[in-house]
Amino acid sequence: MIVEFKLEETYVQPAYLKTLYDTIEELNCKCNTYLEERYNRERRKYTKTRVVEVYGSDTMVSWLLLRMQRYKHHVNKLAEGKSVLDVYSSDEK
Repeated sequence: MIVEFKLEETYVQPAYLKTLYDTIEELNCKCNTYLEERYNRERRKYTKTRVVEVYGSDTMVSWLLLRMQRYKHHVNKLAEGKSVLDVYSSDEK
């Protein structure tokens, strides 16, 4: 299973990224990280988006999703109600 976490760089706190990477390591999953730059129509400017692709066994990736979903609402709430964190699963595509 493959899961993508898309995080807007300027609005996500480093503590969330550290938690994500620590959890990936703890669950013996692998990840690829890269940056995308897109025009955000809501904010009317270009924003950098960090994309973290996580892959591993279905059980471990599902456990990672469960643990990280708890923080999604909190992170988006801190960003003034705007969605700065999106999660995509290979099952949803």
